[in-house]
Amino acid sequence: MISMRPPCEVVVRRVLPILRALVARELIERHGWTQKRIAEALGVTQPAVSTYLSLLEKGEMDLDLEGLRETAERIAEGLATGGLALSDVVMEVCSLCINLKSGGPICSLHKGEIPLLREEGCDICLRLFTAERERIEERDRVLKEMRRAIEIIERCDDFPLIMPEVRVNLVMALPEARTIYDVAGIPGRIVEVRGRARAFMEPEFGSSRHMAGVLLAAMEIDDSVRSAINIKYDEAIHQALEWMGLTIGCFDRGELPMEEGEGGPLAALGVRLVAERLRRLPDVVVDKGGYGIEPVSYLFGATAITVAKKAIQVVEELARGVT
Repeated sequence: MISMRPPCEVVVRRVLPILRALVARELIERHGWTQKRIAEALGVTQPAVSTYLSLLEKGEMDLDLEGLRETAERIAEGLATGGLALSDVVMEVCSLCINLKSGGPICSLHKGEIPLLREEGCDICLRLFTAERERIEERDRVLKEMRRAIEIIERCDDFPLIMPEVRVNLVMALPEARTIYDVAGIPGRIVEVRGRARAFMEPEFGSSRHMAGVLLAAMEIDDSVRSAINIKYDEAIHQALEWMGLTIGCFDRGELPMEEGEGGPLAALGVRLVAERLRRLPDVVVDKGGYGIEPVSYLFGATAITVAKKAIQVVEELARGVT
């Protein structure tokens, strides 16, 4: 019989209730918190906190796992003093979970419930966490790069000068990205608020189908490219791009199919068309737009910061042209 019961089920069913109970007891005994306040902090109901404490008192939560009490004490202390942000609490819990599952007590409990896994010599968690570590670290690097690039854009007073009506998105991909879920973007895009560029949401992977499609198409042509941004397009911006010494390739919507197909967003097909015509990917691909479609420029680069700085240089060239 095949069982779809991952070790996470053991954690949810047996470990998290004990951890919550231990945190609750610490907060009551050491910091004088009420059950209502604890419930709000832990994201559960007050009756749930009461049940956890009752079961703990009766000895019905007798799972003695290495690191569980220490983790509970750190979380309780952090919540009481304000020294732990919510993300820090999640980090504590997930770190404990990973250690317990990677050849630890949770692994033994899981195999005890599903003996066939022991017979098969299962070491999935250990192999999975080891294999995914490098990829997770790379995802973290991409998100940090994106955040720094967003800060650079938000500090540019005149950035709205190059923002199209469809708003701006900045994307950066993992090395060897294949799908939109390998590309980080900004949910809700970068918008203009009181004359300044602002991103109100943190970058995340899989958040921009359109710009991810454009970037993936560019990466197929030039593997040194991993980031892109869209800005508006007009004669002044075209002039600024030329002053910067950037190569520019353009496509008309009339050259593309009427609807999106397997090639992804139409703009991605346009990028491929321009590259085929020039036999290389230019620094900038311009979508000249059409009826009801705003013209935009796509700037490409190796990193999100590089691309953000290119966009800001466009702003500076525009200002220089005016003066």
